[in-house]
Amino acid sequence: MTAKMPATETPRRDEAALPEAPSITAFMARQRASRFVFMNLTSQLRAEEPTLRPGGRPCWSVPLALTMPGFGSLGTVGELLVDAETGVVLADAADVERMTQDAKRLARRAGL
Repeated sequence: MTAKMPATETPRRDEAALPEAPSITAFMARQRASRFVFMNLTSQLRAEEPTLRPGGRPCWSVPLALTMPGFGSLGTVGELLVDAETGVVLADAADVERMTQDAKRLARRAGL
């Protein structure tokens, strides 16, 4: 038995209903956040695994953990947003100051 199927066209990439992958990968976003932290905050903060926030301006949310030698990770002190299309870290001086103060409070609480 032979079945006849109607001809169909495969949609082009721009016509497909699938969302496009961001230009910046999670790995790249984590690298950019790590560099920003090292240059603007402290080497004691570690960028953790990013999660993608979809929306009007898709961004990677990168949690920052305070780490200390001999103690390991003490906890999260904030997050950085990295634009998923351009790779720009979306943080200002107020964000840097807030995370610095949060890291100091967390270190004091840990008895350091």
